[in-house]
Amino acid sequence: MPWAGGPRFILPSRKADEKAEMTTATSDLSRVFARQIADKKLELPTMPGTASEVMTLCQQETTDAAKLSAVIHKDQTIASNVLRVANSAAYAGQVACASLQQAVSRLGMQLITEIAMAVSVRGRMFGNPKCAELLAALWKHSVLTGFYTKEIARLRRRNVEIAFLCGLLHDLGKAVLLNNVDRVVGKGDLEIPIAYLLHAVDEQHVQAGALLAGEWKLPEQIAEAVLCHHDYVQAKRFQDMAMTVCLADLLSHHIAPGPFCEPPTEDALKEHPVLAGLNIYPDQLDELLQKRDRALLVTEGMR
Repeated sequence: MPWAGGPRFILPSRKADEKAEMTTATSDLSRVFARQIADKKLELPTMPGTASEVMTLCQQETTDAAKLSAVIHKDQTIASNVLRVANSAAYAGQVACASLQQAVSRLGMQLITEIAMAVSVRGRMFGNPKCAELLAALWKHSVLTGFYTKEIARLRRRNVEIAFLCGLLHDLGKAVLLNNVDRVVGKGDLEIPIAYLLHAVDEQHVQAGALLAGEWKLPEQIAEAVLCHHDYVQAKRFQDMAMTVCLADLLSHHIAPGPFCEPPTEDALKEHPVLAGLNIYPDQLDELLQKRDRALLVTEGMR
C-alpha cells in the first residue's frame, strides 16, 4: 500500500525469528506513538463546525426539524451527502427525499442527526488517501459498531439517542494514528510492515482517541466509551454504555472481519463475560446476529 513521499506498507517477511522482530518493531513504533500522545504532538483535526452544531442540537429538547435542516444546509457537501444516505437502499422509501426537511420528516431527527454526524466525521477523519484502504476498513467497522451499539441499547430498552455516536466514534484514535504515521516515522522512503503498524495502532488507539475526545469536547458518555470500550470495568459513570460498545465492537468484527482484529468466533462471542454484564441471553445474541444483513446495508449506505 505505497504512497509517494512517505512510508510504504509491506507484508512482513517469513523469517524464523519474525515474531521476535515484529515484537521489537511494534514496541518501538508503539513507544513513539505513546510519546507523541503524552507530549500532545499528534496532529488532531478540528471537529467539523457542522458536526459540532448538530451534536449540540441533538442534546437540546427544543430542537426541531427546521433548526436541524438549517444547520446542515450551511455545509453543502454535508447536506448533499446526508440526502444521498437518506435516499440509499437502507433508508429510502418509495419516493426519494428531495430536501433535507423532507428527509428529517421521513426518517426522524435522531436518524438524520446520526447521518449528519457520520458524514461530517468521515470527511474530516477518513479521507486521507495515504492510508485509504486501512481507513476504509476502519470506517466500515465504525459504522457497523454504531449500528450494533444502537441495536443493543434498543434490545435492552435503554436510551438509544447517543448510542450510535458512542459506537461510531469508539475507534477514532485509530484514525488519528493512521493520519499521523508519516509525521511520526518520517517522510522518507521507509517500509513499514502492515502487521507492525496495526499492532502499534492497536496498543495506542485508546489514548489517542481520548486525546481527540478532549480536543473535540465530546459528551462525557462518548468520551468514556472511547476510553473504556476494551476495559469497561474502568468506566466511572457510564459502564453500561462502555459494555454496550464492547459487545457492538465484537459483533462488528465477527460479521465483517477486517485487518485490525482477529474476528471472534460465534462460540467466543457466546462465552464473552460482557454478555453477563449486559444481561443478554443466548436468544437475544442470536437476534443481534440475525441483523447482519441490515447492518451491512446501513454501512453500505454510509460509504
